[in-house]
Amino acid sequence: MSVPIVESVPSVLQAERGDVCESLREQLALARRRQGDAEERAWQIEQSALLLQREVAQTRLAGELARSQSEMLIESLGILASASTLDTFLGHVLTAMVHQLGGVGGTLWLPDRETGTARLHLEYQDSRLIPASESHHPAVRHPPPLGGGPHSTFPGDRAEAYVLSYEVPGMPEENRAYIFSLGVRTLLTVPMILGRQSIGWICLRSRGRDVGELQSKVRVAEALAGQATLAVQMARLSDQARQAAILEERNRIARDIHDTLAQGFTGVVVNLEAAQRALRKDSAQLAQEHIDHARQLAQAGLEEARLSVRALRPDVLQQADLALALDTLVRRVEAGGQTRARLTVIGARRKLAGDARAEFLRIAQESVTNILKHAGAHEVDITLSYSSSVVSLSVADDGSGFDPGAYHEGFGLLGMQERAQRLGATLAVQTSVGHGTTVCVTLAGPDEARHHA
Repeated sequence: MSVPIVESVPSVLQAERGDVCESLREQLALARRRQGDAEERAWQIEQSALLLQREVAQTRLAGELARSQSEMLIESLGILASASTLDTFLGHVLTAMVHQLGGVGGTLWLPDRETGTARLHLEYQDSRLIPASESHHPAVRHPPPLGGGPHSTFPGDRAEAYVLSYEVPGMPEENRAYIFSLGVRTLLTVPMILGRQSIGWICLRSRGRDVGELQSKVRVAEALAGQATLAVQMARLSDQARQAAILEERNRIARDIHDTLAQGFTGVVVNLEAAQRALRKDSAQLAQEHIDHARQLAQAGLEEARLSVRALRPDVLQQADLALALDTLVRRVEAGGQTRARLTVIGARRKLAGDARAEFLRIAQESVTNILKHAGAHEVDITLSYSSSVVSLSVADDGSGFDPGAYHEGFGLLGMQERAQRLGATLAVQTSVGHGTTVCVTLAGPDEARHHA
């Protein structure tokens, strides 16, 4: 009966040993899992730390770039305000872009829409700006095509980078070879976009072979290109304003010549006709007076025409009082002997600005000229009225009048309307066939609007 008991002891020990081993294995597996989790967490913390370092570095870089851009923008605005030419400012922007982005050179191009090519405008090389006329770039002789894509390296809507170590689709081989010979290995082309149209391109040259490095600078390059775009647009607007001013001055001189010559020659004709009538009546003395007055009018008209051509005011317009200038006009009409003229001044006289005084007088002169040439009037009434806020001038006659809705040749009515518009005044013409004509020009708020002396 004792044998079974002896044989059971090893079995129990073996079972206990197996339980211990299993427990150890489980503890080891748990320890390994915990070690793996700890290593994973450590790796994640390390990666987070690296990411945070990169973000800090990028934030610092962005801050430095923003500060640099602000400084450049302030400097650019100062140069734009003081630059004598557009090229001075564009040269500044091109130079700043090369220095800011670590390039070794660059070019600025403008489109030629008529030929469909890009025209080299400026080149920055060896720390100096080179105008196209002095550049050795092959594009000066053979401008490359526009269009972007596979046929051109001048993109239309976004910046593009190119590696010059081998053939570049869309870039003439002689251009690539020339740039490559300067030690340039990569090229960044940034369009100057206004609205939806490219008005130029700035190309940055780099000796680096990593095109990704250039692409990382696109935002800064686009910001700088935007400054050049602003300058080009401001120059265009300035040129348009200058052309408009030239056209306006030409029209003013044309109106002055028309008014002075027409008014003067009309007076000459009237006096010569009066002299002819006097000779028919054997009144030689009266005829001589009309001839003398015609000569005086012709001489005065010639002098005023010369002054107008020189864009100067006639002597009569230099008078401080418009009423005095109108009185001179009335006396000239009276001297013709055919039409009675009268000037009435209402309100307290005061000085008007030179442009207002001149335009009022010219309108009166044109009105009188039309009366003497076409109306056959016996009387002309000129009324100059001053109030606290309005100055008005009217010229009325008892002549034949005309149909205001009919077509009329000549420059007179149009010239009077343009003169009133220049002042911000209103011009009204009241007339009908057989009932005379009244021309009235009214300027509201002359003291405030015209800043007269």
